[in-house]
Amino acid sequence: MAATSSAKTKSPSNRPTTFSGSDRGIWHKSAPETVRKGFSAGGSAGDSAGNSVAGWTAFCKHLVDRPRPVDLAELFPIKENSLDWALPEGFQTCPEPDWLDSAKPTDVFEWLDESADGPSGETPDVGHALQMLACAHALPRLAGRLPAEPWWALLGRLLSAVADSAGIDLEKNPLVHQLLAGELPLTLAYLLPEIAPCRKLRSGARRALSSGLVDLLDGEGVLRAKDVWALRPLLACWTRCRALSSEIKGGSWTSEASEQYEWFVRHALRLTRHDGSHAFSNGSARTGGNDLFRAALKFDNDDDDHDIATLALPGGKKSDAKRISEADLPEPAVNSEWASIGVLRRRWLRSTAQLTVLYHEPSLWTEFAVGKDVLWSGPWTADVRLNGQTVVPDSDWEEVCWVSDEDVDFLELELELTEGIRLQRQMVLAREDRFLFLADVILGTQPGKLEYRGCLPLGADVSFQADDEGREGFLVGSKPRALVMPLALPEWREDRRVGELTQTDDGLELTQSVEGSCLYAPLWFDLDRRRMTRRKTWRQLTVAESLSVQPLDVAAGYRVAVGKEQWLVYRSLAERANRTLLGHNLSCEMLIGQFDSSGEVEPLVEVE
Repeated sequence: MAATSSAKTKSPSNRPTTFSGSDRGIWHKSAPETVRKGFSAGGSAGDSAGNSVAGWTAFCKHLVDRPRPVDLAELFPIKENSLDWALPEGFQTCPEPDWLDSAKPTDVFEWLDESADGPSGETPDVGHALQMLACAHALPRLAGRLPAEPWWALLGRLLSAVADSAGIDLEKNPLVHQLLAGELPLTLAYLLPEIAPCRKLRSGARRALSSGLVDLLDGEGVLRAKDVWALRPLLACWTRCRALSSEIKGGSWTSEASEQYEWFVRHALRLTRHDGSHAFSNGSARTGGNDLFRAALKFDNDDDDHDIATLALPGGKKSDAKRISEADLPEPAVNSEWASIGVLRRRWLRSTAQLTVLYHEPSLWTEFAVGKDVLWSGPWTADVRLNGQTVVPDSDWEEVCWVSDEDVDFLELELELTEGIRLQRQMVLAREDRFLFLADVILGTQPGKLEYRGCLPLGADVSFQADDEGREGFLVGSKPRALVMPLALPEWREDRRVGELTQTDDGLELTQSVEGSCLYAPLWFDLDRRRMTRRKTWRQLTVAESLSVQPLDVAAGYRVAVGKEQWLVYRSLAERANRTLLGHNLSCEMLIGQFDSSGEVEPLVEVE
């Protein structure tokens, strides 16, 4: 080590080193006396930047001999680099600079020059932020391999990155902000508390991380829909920071932020697929796995979350899962109007059916997963034409209704379109009855020819296998997962009026048309694999009001039968009124109910 310490390497003339161990006030009182004295005035001969050989040698020895703080790898009982957890799509590993292994001073100075390039005021990207973190974690070991001058220059660059992070907008760039304004300064304060400028970063890092956890979440750990791509990377960032807090005075964040972290861990579990990947991810990117969750749960004191992880993550023991009572756990479904995200989920068990909805922009995204298969994931499109003219979104989605009880999860959203038309979306996931109901409701103000095309982007390994004679079909992935019935279309394909249900290059496509001011386009997905292969049928019902049959743009009703079970679906498209269908009087706006053995309808969801 002494030989390395005494080497002298000049930095390029256009990059003078302005930071050294001999600077006044550089050392905190916790630094060993041998280090402080070694760098004090009158010490041994130094390099061109004023670094004392004696001081640098003492400092390198101190970093090797000190028992605390420990390296990041020792904080987690895993083999992989925790900086590789939950990388954004496009990254396979943390983008460490090549010179971290060679530790050649010339390579370090070259990288410092390159990393300084770019337009002034440009927001750093995720790759830059991850490089800064990799360099920060390498600093202690690099001290024994680099001369003093490039080491101090590297530290200076990292401190500059922290200072520059003040200009990063948390809302626009949440992940980059938390990496550079929160995790990077916390890491420097943790690893190099003997250096005063590093130690002083603690309070700023704590404020930045606390703001991130409080401002980016809805109060119950739900991340905004527009940031869902960053959910796992943020969980990784915050988990590493929580691990570092053991030797940070005041911890990593406030008590309020700590509570949000635990809620956030639960929400991350909620958005985990059967294979452990994250909802809406492409499945091939590193999105974090059980190692990340094991580390996160280490700092989560809620026993419910540990039980949820046993049920929701791959690799759990069936015997452990059987000992858990799901009835005693928090609800698996959630909807946050603030975050513009809804999760309709039957159970915490990882094989359960789950519909995830992102409605922060007019292009509404959904993902529906059953067991090992993601049946579709992406934008649920709706093309609407009035008298041949396309109408387009004229607002953002707004929540109309959310119900989550022992029977169903029900979410209804509304979007304003041009020409005075409203588009309402209804999504119902039945818990015990095991079906998914999706419907688009087109509500216009003037009569005309309404044409509708809705499309769900099927997964790459999912197909719609249509019946030869009927309009129903199966969505098939690794096995048949859902029986699909287009309730507003005639059951038999020989009747080509109204529309079609087919698989196209875009996905599962439903087309309908009607003469009138309103249109109802419902799809019924039966999810019970034992039931879906039995006899099935559906019928459009006559709706009457004051003994007069009502047209389709006033109200619609349907009877669905699969095996021995039957359901009733009703939707009012005009002003609510006392109407009858199949002998039942209804004055509500919407109803889905199951027929009992006596022929009575037991409501599953009803909107007055």
